[in-house]
Amino acid sequence: MFESEFARTEYIAKGNAVLHVWKKEAHYDDYREPVIASLEMLRRHSGSIFIVDARNSFEDAPEDAEWVSRFFLPELKKTECRIWGFILPDISEIEGETDLRAAEIEKSFTVIRAGSYEDIISQAQESLLKQHSPAAIQLLPLEASDREQFIRDNQDAFNYGALEEFGQRDDRFEEDGEIISYDTVSRAIDNGTAYRIMQDGKPVGGVVVRTEYDHGELELLFVSPAVHSKGIGYAAWQRIEDMHPEVTVWETVTPYFEKRNIHFYINRCGFQIVEFFNSHHIDPNDEDGEMSEMFRFEKILPATPESVQEQIKRITYYENIMEQAADGSPELLRMLSDYYSSAAWKRDFAADEAGSLPTDLKRGVLSEDGIYNLLEE
Repeated sequence: MFESEFARTEYIAKGNAVLHVWKKEAHYDDYREPVIASLEMLRRHSGSIFIVDARNSFEDAPEDAEWVSRFFLPELKKTECRIWGFILPDISEIEGETDLRAAEIEKSFTVIRAGSYEDIISQAQESLLKQHSPAAIQLLPLEASDREQFIRDNQDAFNYGALEEFGQRDDRFEEDGEIISYDTVSRAIDNGTAYRIMQDGKPVGGVVVRTEYDHGELELLFVSPAVHSKGIGYAAWQRIEDMHPEVTVWETVTPYFEKRNIHFYINRCGFQIVEFFNSHHIDPNDEDGEMSEMFRFEKILPATPESVQEQIKRITYYENIMEQAADGSPELLRMLSDYYSSAAWKRDFAADEAGSLPTDLKRGVLSEDGIYNLLEE
């Protein structure tokens, strides 16, 4: 809690709100000190609501208004706060000023004006329910005519996150002015399946996935910054999971500075961070250095009838490889070695141990001794 002659600010856990009460008119340091105290509370309490009780004072000095626009609003956008409430008297001489301020704030926040703290909390809860409900979206296969715009939109979304965090920092860009290069997005599209995220007939983002047997990679997922915090990304991810019931292991990566993405993958979608690629821990498959300073995420889902069928396909495939590799083919032996040392083999072995596979399935490739002896010959 912070309190001065001019203001009191406190975090109220029951409503997950930071309540900032102006006691009387304040300017310069008397104004900025309590505002910064509120900002610190909003940073500490994820997703909290910012409520300003302006019944006793609201008028800002021009210098303070400029400070709010230049410093406070950009910093507040970096928090998880998305709702800003104003407690105002029924008839207020400051309504004109709040209208001007709200016009700027509403570009990034949901603004609620009411006569009491309880009214704002009630309206905020309704707003949050709408935000966190699956948005009405569609995933449509990417059309060739939309490919170039898809790439530009993806680059714009990635740039927004970087510039929001760092400002213009050229050393973080893969190519001139871009966090993610044209070639990176283009390769993802070519190697996977790309979809446009559509809402009300308009493109609002995109997603690229690549699946093999029971494993899936989320190559790209982006939402236009203009529609952030509306549940669109989460709804798109739910659609992807629904479209691929055979996938029980999903992976993705994101840069370390993408706080919005990290929050989204962990707290919304249920991923876990399993690896951090950096100069001391390099991804062995990263030939171009694009994975440096990236977190790798993984999400494990329960087995499904569809995923077991995919495992059967994979086991059968490698069973045939093992039979053919008996003649000592280096290429086939390498394929077997890669499978034997992979997480996929461990999942297949665990499924066999759990009795999830058909009893008549040929599964010599799951015998540790059998495949080891073949590789050692």
